[in-house]
Amino acid sequence: MTPDAFKRLSPRETLDAVEGGQAILLDIRNIHEFDAERIPGAMLAPMAELQPHALPSQDGKMIILQCRSGGRTSALAQQMLEARIVTSIAHLEGGILAWKADGLPTICPDPSRAVT
Repeated sequence: MTPDAFKRLSPRETLDAVEGGQAILLDIRNIHEFDAERIPGAMLAPMAELQPHALPSQDGKMIILQCRSGGRTSALAQQMLEARIVTSIAHLEGGILAWKADGLPTICPDPSRAVT
């Protein structure tokens, strides 16, 4: 993968990669956003606190970044590739909003705080 290219995955492609054991899904939103509603299996890694050395081991897996709508993850994926922090990275195009629009499941303890 070239430093100027990262994968943009649809919600279904993301689901397939995570369920197939080919990827690790990192939710880069803050803890309050994560607690309100999240994608099952996503690991919290707030962008403001993200430390490259603290990323989960890739072990041949792609890291998929996820936020609310995809804006933060697109920029971060590009930065991480340019800095050669990761070798394989993607972002969930449209974030959790696109995930929900596709009818995929989320964990939402309090529906009044659901992501909109």
